[in-house]
Amino acid sequence: MQITELHTTELLIIATTIIVLLLGLTLVFLFLFIQKKKKLHFEEKRKFKEDFNNALAKSQNEIRERALENLSWEIHDNVGQLLSVSKMQLNVLESQVLEKNKAGIHEVGSLVSKSLQDLRALSKSLNPVAIRNIGLIQAIKLEIDRYNRLNFIKGNLKIINDPLEIDSKKETILFRIVQETINNTVKHAKASELNVSLEFKNDSLDIKITDNGIGFDVNKHDEKSGIGLLNMKGRAALIKATYTIESTINKGTTTHIKLNLKHTEI
Repeated sequence: MQITELHTTELLIIATTIIVLLLGLTLVFLFLFIQKKKKLHFEEKRKFKEDFNNALAKSQNEIRERALENLSWEIHDNVGQLLSVSKMQLNVLESQVLEKNKAGIHEVGSLVSKSLQDLRALSKSLNPVAIRNIGLIQAIKLEIDRYNRLNFIKGNLKIINDPLEIDSKKETILFRIVQETINNTVKHAKASELNVSLEFKNDSLDIKITDNGIGFDVNKHDEKSGIGLLNMKGRAALIKATYTIESTINKGTTTHIKLNLKHTEI
């Protein structure tokens, strides 16, 4: 009887030990699994931030490049012409500075003032930091005004509802997307009109860019335009936005950009 009780006790001890060991191993495996998941999550978050910062830097560089290109257009087609007219007026007035010429001098002064205004407006777009200072709406307005002054296209900007605050980094990337979309319209769409609307809602910003150009088949675009579209979609995804295009041949193109304002974390 005592032998049987001893044997039973040993079995209980062994069974208990095995159970404890199994529980311990389970806890260890769970701990290692959780740590691995945390490490993977941290790595994914770090990679996302790295991709975001790279895209932000690339967008800032591209804004500078586009601004320099705009500067060459302004100097050649707008400011250069104004200064040429001013020079001709000054040549005429140089040898005849009389009372009757005061009106002409005033006109030259007006032309120079206009040139300075254009240069000041242009200087705001030379530095991407200016986008943070002037805001998304004003940056888009300056972009549209520039194309209007150069007679490349007739652009209009419409703001629906009261503007809401957007993270400055997101604004930089969002402006770059809008800027490139407008640039593509001017270069390829053969459009005479461009309408841009920004509709602010409680939890989102909807941007619509519409032109009356030749349009294209979105399912049959060439490799270059396909890569450009993927780049725009990729940038939009970084700020948790969507980028879609609707186009009909000979009936124009509409681009939709939607930013979810509930997502504040980058």
